[in-house]
Amino acid sequence: MSETTGETTTIEQTVRIAAPPETVWKFWTEPQRLVEWWATDAEVVAEPGGLFRVVVGHGPVMRGTFVELDPPRRLVFTFGWEGNAPAGPLPPGSTRVEVTLTPESGGTLLVLRHSDLPAHHAADHRKGWAYFVGDRLPVVVSRAAPSR
Repeated sequence: MSETTGETTTIEQTVRIAAPPETVWKFWTEPQRLVEWWATDAEVVAEPGGLFRVVVGHGPVMRGTFVELDPPRRLVFTFGWEGNAPAGPLPPGSTRVEVTLTPESGGTLLVLRHSDLPAHHAADHRKGWAYFVGDRLPVVVSRAAPSR
């Protein structure tokens, strides 16, 4: 799903994860958990204004700050790249990512909304979120979730 307004767009990724929101939350706020599904290195200060920095595949570095944390329901952080992204500059903090975690029978419904994204970056980020959040995160979290 996309909403386009002028030069920016919002992309959305929705996924069901076989683990409770409390477990999924940790995979967004703990550096060692981020390394399991998204990063090769991560620095996280999970508090409003705190650093959120993720090194992806020993290469690109996503950097932002946490704007809002409502454990284990919602987190919002700014997003951008140190250096240039393949589609051109996207400075740290220039876009916004909101992740909501809703309990659902047997797990969590995760909705990610990446907003204020320049339209020419949408395809790369849609593909990236589909891979990391849609494909990798559910598998990694379900392996770590306690048995019921």
